[in-house]
Amino acid sequence: MAAIIPNFVFYILAFLIPLIISGVGMPLLKRLMLKKGKYGIDVHKKEKPKVAEMGGIMILLSIVLTTIILIFLVDTNLEKMVLGAFALTLLVAGVIGIIDDFYRLSGILKPVLLLIASAPIIIMGLIQSGVFVPNPQLPLIGETNLTIVYWILLPFVITVTSNAANMLDVFNGSLATTSMIVLFFTFFTNMIIKGDLQTFDITYVLILMMIGTLVIFWTYNKYPAKVFAGDTGSLTVGAALGAIAILGRLEVVVIIAMIPFIMNGFGIISSVRGLFERSEMARPTRMTKDWKIASTGNSKAPITLVGLIVQDGPLNEKDVVKAFNILTIVSGIFALLIAVLIRITLGGIS
Repeated sequence: MAAIIPNFVFYILAFLIPLIISGVGMPLLKRLMLKKGKYGIDVHKKEKPKVAEMGGIMILLSIVLTTIILIFLVDTNLEKMVLGAFALTLLVAGVIGIIDDFYRLSGILKPVLLLIASAPIIIMGLIQSGVFVPNPQLPLIGETNLTIVYWILLPFVITVTSNAANMLDVFNGSLATTSMIVLFFTFFTNMIIKGDLQTFDITYVLILMMIGTLVIFWTYNKYPAKVFAGDTGSLTVGAALGAIAILGRLEVVVIIAMIPFIMNGFGIISSVRGLFERSEMARPTRMTKDWKIASTGNSKAPITLVGLIVQDGPLNEKDVVKAFNILTIVSGIFALLIAVLIRITLGGIS
């Protein structure tokens, strides 16, 4: 056991501490943002309400503070390093998000800067063996040996997951619910591949921390939203999903669980043939007279997941988010099946 308290108590704390910090801090942040005039207009509502921006600051703060507390409750350098690498990765991504929320980075500069977010994981990996293992586990193949290639690809994992989350954060609750679904299935795929909860595993801690803070964020971001994540939040959450994949040796299953995120991002980038900010692209959807979301039919607009969902007819915002959630659940089920195949391949299930 790598914690100075029982496993289940540690896991409960990993969930409750960010939950409490976010629960106390989110309403304060909301009032501060509205007071300072940092708000966005919810264009999908007839009333065009003003919604507090940059709620992701509280997601980031709760994870950093929780990590500092938990570092004192683990008794091995490896777990301390993993927690530190995770928090610092999110901190770098979150700071890039804060800069983007204030100054609007270009569609190319933002992903380039996000390559830096992987630096804490790389540095910690050089200092402490075992922080991450450059040997992804694949179904029917087992453990691969991609040491050099893995080090090269590692920075792009954080960039891809961060931008994918950013591109899917377009409706009330969409980022929070889809991310929690991915985390939920990641928790159980980790259990399938590595075994039960009896042996302490820091991967569960990372997952539970994110779920804890996202539960509170969801209560403020769900329809009708009172707080937007901003790029601060979406880049932080996306970086967390990528970091969990790397630090938990769950690269394949996390990618599978994030298929809707990746499909949406790939569709946008491939259709516009480059990296652009939303304001630089034609809108793929429009609001109907009865305030439902419909496709614009504009051939110059990017191909998006929501554009595909409303092809058969307009939907209200709640139904679009529900469709996102269903697709993510389906992807999560596939991730579970892949986890079973990996476990069988590794000889864990007879």
